[in-house]
Amino acid sequence: MNSKKEAPGQSAPAFFDEKTENFLLFRDVIQKYKPISVFGRKAFLRLKPLGSEELKEHFNFLSKIKRCENDRLRIEHILEDFHEVVESLKMIEIGRATQVDLFELKRFVHHHALLKSLIQKHIPDYLHSLDDLWRILDPQNSGSYAFAPQNQEISILTKKCESIQFEISKLYHERAEEIKFRFGILPKDKRFIINRRDAKILLNSDLVMVEREGIKSYTFIIRPTDKILALEDELLNLENQLKDAQNQEVKRLIKEVAKHTDRIRNEIIKIADLDIAFAQLRSLRDKLVFPEFDSRIDLKDAFHPLILESVKLDGFEYTPLTGSFQKGLTMIFGPNMGGKTTTLRTVGLVCAMAMYGFLVPTCQATVPQIDWIRYIGITPGVDGLSGFATQITAMAETFNMKGRGLILVDEFGVGTNPYEGEALATALADTLAKSSNFSIMVTHYRKAIESVKCKKYTMGRLNFDGKISAENVRAKIDHHLVNGAVTKLGDAIKLSEILGLPNEVIKKARKILDNK
Repeated sequence: MNSKKEAPGQSAPAFFDEKTENFLLFRDVIQKYKPISVFGRKAFLRLKPLGSEELKEHFNFLSKIKRCENDRLRIEHILEDFHEVVESLKMIEIGRATQVDLFELKRFVHHHALLKSLIQKHIPDYLHSLDDLWRILDPQNSGSYAFAPQNQEISILTKKCESIQFEISKLYHERAEEIKFRFGILPKDKRFIINRRDAKILLNSDLVMVEREGIKSYTFIIRPTDKILALEDELLNLENQLKDAQNQEVKRLIKEVAKHTDRIRNEIIKIADLDIAFAQLRSLRDKLVFPEFDSRIDLKDAFHPLILESVKLDGFEYTPLTGSFQKGLTMIFGPNMGGKTTTLRTVGLVCAMAMYGFLVPTCQATVPQIDWIRYIGITPGVDGLSGFATQITAMAETFNMKGRGLILVDEFGVGTNPYEGEALATALADTLAKSSNFSIMVTHYRKAIESVKCKKYTMGRLNFDGKISAENVRAKIDHHLVNGAVTKLGDAIKLSEILGLPNEVIKKARKILDNK
């Protein structure tokens, strides 16, 4: 359910590169919603983004699973108690299984039936019945997943062994009573220990044999009679017959069960999907919601869970994100600390989580089908390249990617001289605005903001009411997205004046700004 199929011969780009995945903190967020069964945890490691039809199917499945919420505790208890059976299935298929493998398989079928009974009323026939396999492994209909091979021959031999064991025990008990009658000592078992002083009277008796002589005690064994010896020989022979019969029955069961291994594997996949779905729905407690799908990105009160947690720990108020991002380019302008990079992270995370089949951190979300996401940001140089060259290389790669992508561009061109950087950023923005991808570009370059026709937002306006200082400036920033791009605010100059930059510098800065 969580795998995207590719057309034959098609080479699709990876959904993330490592840099983008780390930037979004994607793995850190979804780790909170890990499944709990051994099958689910394995499948969770192989999660992939879903195709269009798969997304519809998956979220429809989540809606059905949601009906089971009242039984969550019991369902999770069963899921958590499943054992791994993949190796046992392999051993069964190659004919090298043991009773332990059959026990594990019987245990799986037992738990499978319990799980099926809990979800049946909400999602009928999701899990297929394995009752026929249960009857093979539990012919006596004990209801227990404890395993021992059983058939008529084994039953007859078991009863004979039990009868002879009872007779032998009875005869040993009679010998023990005779020891008590003659010596006043009653052994509790056929092997017993007596201290050396009391043992003297038994040393020459024909009723016992010395097994071990210690410093302080003797270990005796009640001497068996000829009848007991004959019965013990008969019991040993029967036990060997019983062992052979059990081995033959185990071999027969292995061949019989081997016919059902594909069915079991299919049920394991379904259990894994069920477990993943339950884990994903756990996010409802964190106020995540089902996404809707269309040709645009519309978010209402979206948040990045980890950033929200960090902001609250620092004692600040978190501003949720509300905005619309269309195909082509959306540009965001504003001062540092205004929340622009957090906006990129949040939009990227919401889209990524939706594509992977997770609920999303927002009050309401509409997202398009996305084939890949790339973050093109300020980065240290790699492989001998400068940070600027690394950024250019990453951006260039996106132009060769197939499918519809989400490109998150953070301060493009800042790693080179500002004149050429502004020219490159402006040209890139104009190109992205005409693209079929979804691009969000954060920039400070005025030419890019003013000359490129696209959707634009401003964020990070300062509230100058009351006293502003270095200590409280963060709390004075408005992190909401505001429609339009206002490039001539003067907030930075005003803040610099408040924070103590010399008046001469402030006046010159205002004059330069006015002449732009």
